[in-house]
Amino acid sequence: MKKHIIMALVLGLLVGMVGLGNQTGQAKTTYRRLSRDFYKDAGDSNIFRNHFYRLNKKTTVKIYYSAKSDSRTIVKKLALPKGTVISSLYQDWNSKHVVGAGDFSADLSYHLKRKTATKAVYGTGQIKFDFKLPTSRLTRVKRPAYALPLGNGTLLTGGLKAISALPTRKSNALKITSDGWLEYYQYHGYRYPDPDPDSSGKMLTIPYATKPNRAVKINKALTKGANVYLYSSKKLAGVTQKKVRTSGAYKYRLTVHNNHTPVGYEDTAYGNDYAASSIYTVGGKPFYTVVAQGGD
Repeated sequence: MKKHIIMALVLGLLVGMVGLGNQTGQAKTTYRRLSRDFYKDAGDSNIFRNHFYRLNKKTTVKIYYSAKSDSRTIVKKLALPKGTVISSLYQDWNSKHVVGAGDFSADLSYHLKRKTATKAVYGTGQIKFDFKLPTSRLTRVKRPAYALPLGNGTLLTGGLKAISALPTRKSNALKITSDGWLEYYQYHGYRYPDPDPDSSGKMLTIPYATKPNRAVKINKALTKGANVYLYSSKKLAGVTQKKVRTSGAYKYRLTVHNNHTPVGYEDTAYGNDYAASSIYTVGGKPFYTVVAQGGD
């Protein structure tokens, strides 16, 4: 049946898939360019777009990990400070709720979650919440200049070349968080027990550690055309930044360029074996971010 794009899907869903990153010897993936109307349709429907909110008071949310020993779910509580920016994936059916969609929406920084991430757990630390509207607890704000327009803010190295190499997945990841951090994760391919009782001892392959290899705070973001310029006081190893000042909060600048060339392709890691991605150039290097999955 004909596939069509139905909802945003993001990198975190991949961590639950068996054998990611070590699938070899299979045919390469062929992608096709999607119409530029793809972006227009996504914007009109709000299906692909995160809504961003600023907390008006200290708020407790739940953070979900998995145990390294047996992959059972571990839930931690985290008190977010007033002023924290969070995101919610908008859907028509939950228009009266602000829902933390875990890996479907822009993530919080490890800086905020670090005290919940013990050595005994793995995973991204999915944030989950459900606030019924209207509420005085939070205020909807315009999408921050640093945030990507679609998807969860996770950019994967390699661009179209990496997509063509699927189902092999060995991209590093650059995450832009809802609260304004840049986090860089090197691919590793950790192995943990599959929690499915019928898995017969199979193992999950998890691409990244919970803690980023490197992270910097975004101190300023400027948008000019298809470019977003992200400024930080420290250098983020793994991406190419330009030193624009000798010191201060805006010492380094990272250029994130949206190529506005969406592509669709078959991918068994996603709904109905179909995914769509936006292609970016970050610091002069090719990246992609998954923004949708397919449906019948």
